Amino acid sequence: MNEETPVAADAAPKRSGLKSFLYFLKLFVGNFLLFAVLIEIVCLVYINVTDWHSSKPTYHVNYNNFWADINPDFGVWHRPNGHFYHQGGCFSVEYTTNSYGARDVERSLHSANPRTVVLGDSMIEGLGLADQNRLTNILERDTGREYLNFGTSGDFGPLQYALLYKTLAAKFDHDTVVVGVLPDNDFHDMSLEWGKVHHADRYRPYYADDFSIVYTNHVEPQAGEGFWDRVESVLRAYLASYHVGQFLYSSMYWRMAPPYSGYNDFNDVDIARLKRALDDIHATADAHHAKMAVILIPTSNDFVRLKRSGANRLGPVILIWGQEKGVPVKDLLPDMDARSAGNFQTFFLRCDGHWTPRGSKVAAEILEPWLAQLNATPASD
Repeated sequence: MNEETPVAADAAPKRSGLKSFLYFLKLFVGNFLLFAVLIEIVCLVYINVTDWHSSKPTYHVNYNNFWADINPDFGVWHRPNGHFYHQGGCFSVEYTTNSYGARDVERSLHSANPRTVVLGDSMIEGLGLADQNRLTNILERDTGREYLNFGTSGDFGPLQYALLYKTLAAKFDHDTVVVGVLPDNDFHDMSLEWGKVHHADRYRPYYADDFSIVYTNHVEPQAGEGFWDRVESVLRAYLASYHVGQFLYSSMYWRMAPPYSGYNDFNDVDIARLKRALDDIHATADAHHAKMAVILIPTSNDFVRLKRSGANRLGPVILIWGQEKGVPVKDLLPDMDARSAGNFQTFFLRCDGHWTPRGSKVAAEILEPWLAQLNATPASD
């Protein structure tokens, strides 16, 4: 009997220790959940009562990433027949794609009608805009000519425009190709050095020093469809705190960089890469007996630099390139500035930096007579 007493005495502290651990665990979890709920409520109120400049919950789960590095030739693209809800601080839109992944209506490969292929990034794609307010939709509605939109967001640059045109868009009958160059990020999107820092884990093409094309990482046709991607999709759909966290992270990251104007802050290597990409597009256009044209698209920082110092280095450089190659070039910066009445901010979404419906409309008004003249000129054989 005396030998059993110590065993019972030892068991009591163990049970007591387990109860204490479970108590503190419940206390921790309870407080954590309470804190998380309070943070979510604060974030939800904040993004809805302030002039919020970033994304918001959509309350629709988009399990498949709308922009994913799934194309073996040019990297980021949309999945075919996709549907995506995009909720920003100052816009709420739905995007859909056709059977070949373009954010556009369904188009046939062959057509006897005059058609224009349009290449570019998020400004051409119309990020933040409903379909009817996008540049290509306005041009098609006003002119009766088909404008096939092959633009995409997701850090998409001129090298990728050239690869997309050659491998996909050129398969569609067309007599004109228009390239929308966005200097704000197009130079960075071709730089392998930039990509190693900012897109180290992505499958993307870049120009090497000798202008050969190199790819980073490996294409993943199922990119964005893993377990944690789906978890993130749920968080993005329903939690305001997720969007506040993303905004704070990106704000701290980009605050370290000085205001950048792609129209003015490029170097010789940048311009050489851009010319090489445009040359490649020109060669593909010639092979398909299509005319080529280039438009330069300014962002808010480019207007600021123009107002402060009258600076526009890029416009004359690309105009000279166009004259040498026989390619018409339209620089939207001076024309849009002339129409801004000193308030160019109305051209851009206050929460995002892409075009507002007004910005897209003004750009279309500038381009329509210019494109009409271009399309009236026969293509050279």
